[in-house]
Amino acid sequence: MNYLLALVPLAVGFYTTSFVVWLWGQKNKRGAIGTMLLNLLTMAVTFYAIFFREGF
Repeated sequence: MNYLLALVPLAVGFYTTSFVVWLWGQKNKRGAIGTMLLNLLTMAVTFYAIFFREGF
């Protein structure tokens, strides 16, 4: 069940990564780097909450 739950953040992360590529192509390197860092942080916290945190 956890693997199915992880598909939603993966889809959002893929979409955000495509936005980062578009930003980089538009010469907005600062925005691309910031968006990628935010994406990585969000994905890390999400996967920690899904797979490693104990339930209630």
